[in-house]
Amino acid sequence: MSDLNVTHASALALVRDEGGPRRGRAQGELRILADGAVAIRGGRITAVGTTEEVLRVAGEAPELDARGRTVLPGLVESHTHPLFGGQRHQEYAAKLAGTESEGPHGIPAAVRHTRQAGDGELLAGLADTYRALLRGGASTVEVKTGYGQSVAEELRALELLHRSRADTPQELVLTLLGAHVIPPEARDAGEYAELVRTELLPAALRQGHARLHDLVCERGVFEPETAAGLLEASRRAGIPARVHADANAASRGWSTAVAGGAIGADHLTYTPDEEIRAVGGTETVAVLLPVAEQLYLDERKANARLFIEQEVPVALGTDYCSALHPTSTLLSLALGTSWFRMTPAEAITATTLNAAYACALGHDRGSLDPGKRGDLTIVDCAHPNEICVSMGTARVGEVVIGGRRTLGP
Repeated sequence: MSDLNVTHASALALVRDEGGPRRGRAQGELRILADGAVAIRGGRITAVGTTEEVLRVAGEAPELDARGRTVLPGLVESHTHPLFGGQRHQEYAAKLAGTESEGPHGIPAAVRHTRQAGDGELLAGLADTYRALLRGGASTVEVKTGYGQSVAEELRALELLHRSRADTPQELVLTLLGAHVIPPEARDAGEYAELVRTELLPAALRQGHARLHDLVCERGVFEPETAAGLLEASRRAGIPARVHADANAASRGWSTAVAGGAIGADHLTYTPDEEIRAVGGTETVAVLLPVAEQLYLDERKANARLFIEQEVPVALGTDYCSALHPTSTLLSLALGTSWFRMTPAEAITATTLNAAYACALGHDRGSLDPGKRGDLTIVDCAHPNEICVSMGTARVGEVVIGGRRTLGP
């Protein structure tokens, strides 16, 4: 960890933490400070304000001049599946052509290819992905398993993700996605869910790498009753849970996730408006994936506007996975405005503070508060609105992690 003064920012996005994810009107409350500065000492933020104020309080340190640029809290990429073998791009091309993919396809094909891939191949792919995610502005990345789908293969995936920490300056939040699909060895969803509850989750906890536990709640895969049992297993084990919910159809995934105490529920493309209204305000973060909805060619969008109106905190992520490869969290921020009609301020909160809370890290990052880790994403544009109207193509000039510069000269 390092000391650094970031000074003379044309726009400093003052995301603040008030003790939890931002909801409702508060999600869009954002002060933009001209000639802003951030002081970082020992890897932690110590002062935030105008350049004059910060230099007076913090004193001298190595300086990063952000003149003409926008300084954000370090972007938190809150939804990726980066460890996989094989390629699935032909599925997207076939879907656009209105035809079926040839040969095995979908997540089961990715499971087969991942099991067959060597450790070196998978680690090399992870390193490439992290470099791209860094260029896309992410200082912290949530990384899921989910293409092993057996006790041995999921533990192998967690071990490889743990080893891959050496290949990136980003902090990785390791997530066990044990119940992703029903593997070919299992008779049915119930049998495999029981394996996850009684063998895989306890083994992962003994291994010690997983910080979060994710699971699917979808029709024809893991129904709400099965998902509720997995959420209860997470609660008993003391590991925070996330839920893939309503990605393919309305599956009562959102209400199941909230009732089960999940810290986040992801996708929510087909969550009915009446279910959102019935559940009401939550601490559970709705993690929405605008790039994924476009590449999956979904028939509808997640109703971000209604979630915000109902006092639900909203985060945004890429859904980098075997089927699609977006690596820019900055693009997710921009698409939050055009695809979901979020304001730029709401989208900034969604890729910083609320994304951090969806990863159980809100206490440590996601905002520009003294005491939090000194993570910043610095974009080569003079105002954050430019990130949105440039459709995320504004250049990420610097990513500062714990006070250390990881991009730029």
